[in-house]
Amino acid sequence: MTAYDAYLTARTLADHGRRDSDAVTHADIDAAADLAGARRPAGSDDRHTVRTALDAIGEGR
Repeated sequence: MTAYDAYLTARTLADHGRRDSDAVTHADIDAAADLAGARRPAGSDDRHTVRTALDAIGEGR
C-alpha cells in the first residue's frame, strides 16, 4: 500500500462519516479501500498508516 492509497482510503472513510480511527474496523478499512480504488492494506503497518492518515484528516476540520 502506498501513502496515496492510505490517503484515498482514509478520505473515503472520512467522507462516509467514519472519522474515529480507533473505531474503524479491518472490514471498514478494506471496504473503503475498495470504494476508493486503492490497494487493500497488507498488514498491521498499512492499517496503522490508514489510521494515521484518518487522524490527520480529522484534525484539519
